[in-house]
Amino acid sequence: MAMKQKSYIWCEWIRFHWNIFVFYVFILPRDWIRGLGGNGNGASNSYSYSSSSAHRTTPGACGLSNLGNTCFMASALQCLSNVPPLRDYFLNNKYTEDINDENPLGTRGNLALAVGELMKGMWSGEYSSINPRKFKGIIGQFAPRFNGYTQQDAHELMAYMLDGLHEDLNRVKQKPYIQDNDEDQKLPEAEYAAKSWHSYKLRNDSIIVDLMHGQLRSTLVCPVCDTVSIKFDPFGYISLPLPAKEQIVRQTVIVMFLERKWAKFSLGITDTTTVEDAERLMLEKLQPEKKHHFVFFHVPSQYHDDITVLRPSDKVRVPGREVYVAEVEHDLSVKGTRIFVAYNRIKLLRPASLPMIYSLPPGDVLTRGFLNDHVFATTKKFFINHKISVDVAANSNDEDSMNGSNSADEREPYKLFAGPPGTQTPLPIPPTDEPIAFPNENSHDVYHNFLQISFQWKDSKLFNNYKGLDLIEREMTVSTRRKVFLEETLDWYTKKEQLGEQDSWYCPKCKKHERATKQLDMWKLPEILVLHLKRFQYTKWSREKLTWEVVIPVRGLDLTNKIVNPNHEKAIYDLIAVSRHYGSMSGGHYTAAAFNDHAQKWYDFNDSSASATYPPTDPYESSDPYILVYRRRPLDSRGEPLEPETTAIASQARPKRGAAPSISSATTSSASSSRHQVDENMEMEED
Repeated sequence: MAMKQKSYIWCEWIRFHWNIFVFYVFILPRDWIRGLGGNGNGASNSYSYSSSSAHRTTPGACGLSNLGNTCFMASALQCLSNVPPLRDYFLNNKYTEDINDENPLGTRGNLALAVGELMKGMWSGEYSSINPRKFKGIIGQFAPRFNGYTQQDAHELMAYMLDGLHEDLNRVKQKPYIQDNDEDQKLPEAEYAAKSWHSYKLRNDSIIVDLMHGQLRSTLVCPVCDTVSIKFDPFGYISLPLPAKEQIVRQTVIVMFLERKWAKFSLGITDTTTVEDAERLMLEKLQPEKKHHFVFFHVPSQYHDDITVLRPSDKVRVPGREVYVAEVEHDLSVKGTRIFVAYNRIKLLRPASLPMIYSLPPGDVLTRGFLNDHVFATTKKFFINHKISVDVAANSNDEDSMNGSNSADEREPYKLFAGPPGTQTPLPIPPTDEPIAFPNENSHDVYHNFLQISFQWKDSKLFNNYKGLDLIEREMTVSTRRKVFLEETLDWYTKKEQLGEQDSWYCPKCKKHERATKQLDMWKLPEILVLHLKRFQYTKWSREKLTWEVVIPVRGLDLTNKIVNPNHEKAIYDLIAVSRHYGSMSGGHYTAAAFNDHAQKWYDFNDSSASATYPPTDPYESSDPYILVYRRRPLDSRGEPLEPETTAIASQARPKRGAAPSISSATTSSASSSRHQVDENMEMEED
C-alpha cells in the first residue's frame, strides 16, 4: 500500500502474560509524532507527553517511555514516585525552597528540578505516559555511566538519585568540620548514638535524610585482646545478601559423642556451608533431649600430629579429608571457656589415634589430677576391651596402696606431655598437681589458644585404634533451597562475620592489623525503608543472577525485635513499591509495581504502560523482586502502630483461580496501551 506522507517504523518488545514477549513492528505516519524534539543524545529542553484519550487519567498512573534499554530507569522512578511524602514534597513545590545550587557534591539543583517537573507530569492526571528524555540527559550529564542506551542496574541508579537529591536539597549551605573523638565510645550507647546522629545532621539535612536515612551500629572485636570498637553510621538503604548458587557435595563427618556411640555421617553440604550451618542441621536430624556443645576440627596430617579447630563462621568443607566433631561439656561462646586436645600415642612423635577435645569452664584450672579423673574415662574407648582398662586402673590403685608410691609416672599406664598447638617437642607434665599453663593465658580466642596433651602409653598392646570402634553410620543432606524468607536475609545482614585478610582492622591496643569480627545492627530505622536484594553475583570470572524465590511480607513486616536500641519505638512496615527484574543479567527487563494511595489500588508499570492490577498475595513469593520500598506505620498516642491506608488492598477483589495474575506479571492491557509515542531521532534497541 503506497503512502503519500513520510512514515516511521517503530519496533518494540511487548510483554504479555506468563513472561511471553512478542516483537511488534509499527509503521506510523509522521502526523502521529508530536513534541518529541531532541538531539539524539538523550537531552532535550522539555518532556514529551501523550494521552490515550481526551479523558483524564488516574493521577500517578502514568508510564515512562523506553528510550532504548532504559527500563531500569523507569522502574526506579516509578518506585520513588509512589512514596507519598516524597511525592507531596515535590508536588507542593517545597523542594524549590531547599534547592542548594552551590553544593559541589550535587548537580547544582538540576536533578531536583528534573525530578520535580517529572513528578508533576506523572501526577497531573493528564497523561498516560511521559517521555523522560530530559531526565535521562541530566542523569547522563552528571553520571556518565548512565549515558547511552545500554542496560544498567536499577539499584545503582536509585542509589545515585537518592544521593544526588539529598545533596541538591541539602539545607546545610556550609558544612561544618566535625572532629571524630574516640573518647565518645566511652559514653553510654544511647548518648553516643544520639551524638553521632546530631553530628551527621549538622552536615546533612534534607527531605531524603528526614524520610529515608537510618542509623546502624557497627561493632568490631579484636580476636587477640578483645578490644571493642563501636561506631554509629547512617544509611540510606540496606543491601540484603542472598545465598549463592551452589552445588551440593558430600563430606564425611565423624561425631564423637560423650555418652553415646560415635556416629559417622555423610553430610551433603555446599562450598559455603559454615560450621554453624552444619551444627544446626545435625541437631535438627538428631533431635537430642538436651543441649549439646560441639567443636568441629579436621586433621591435616595422616598421623594426626596436628589439628585445625574450626570457628562457627568457618566453611565446614575440607576436600579429601574427614571432618571431626567433638562433643564437649561447656558452651564455648561463654567468655573464659577453654579447650584442650588429648592425643593417645604409642611413640612420642607418632599419634596412634584421633585426638579428643575437652572443655574447661571459666575459672577452672587444668591439672594432672583432672586429666586422670576426666580424660581417662573417655580414653577407655581406645582399649582392646573394657576389662583391660578396668584392670589397669585397679592394678594402678592397688600398687599405690601397697607401695605408698607418690610418683604419678609409676602408678599410671601412660606418661603425660603438654605443649602449644602443632608442637613437635611437648614437655613432660611434672608429677604434681600444679596448674598446667595454656600457651597464652591472656587470650580469649578459644579456637586458637588451646593446649595439646599427649598420653604416651607404656604398653602398646593395651591400645586399639578408633577404626575398630562400632560407628553408627547416617546420611544427611542439606535440602536444596527453593525459597528464601525476607526475614532470613535481614538476619544474615546482621550476622557476625570475621574480616578477611584484605579487610583487617587496626587494633589500637595490639598496634597492628587483626582479622576482627564485625557485626552490623539496626539502631534507628527510617519512615521509608529501601531494601535491595543482592541478586547479581559477580566473581573474577563470571556474572550471574541469583534466582531464589523470596517470600516477602506485604503488610505488617515487624522489625521491632531487630532494633538493638533499647529505647526504640515499634517498627511495623507495609510494602508500597517493588522494582522487578526478569530474565538474565545480559538480556533482562525491569518493571515496577506500586500502591497508588490516591486511587487506593496497586498499579503495574511496564515502560510506557501503567494499569491497575490486583494486589500481591501476602506474602508475596517471587524470584523477580529486586528493590523493595516499605513505609513504616505511624503510631497512635499509646505508641501502637496505626493501620495504614493500604488496608484497602485487603478488600480489593482478587481474581478467581485461573484468572489474571497478580503483580508478578504484567497484564495484556499494560503491554498494549499508549503505544503511539515515537521519537524520530531515537534508534530503538532491544530491552
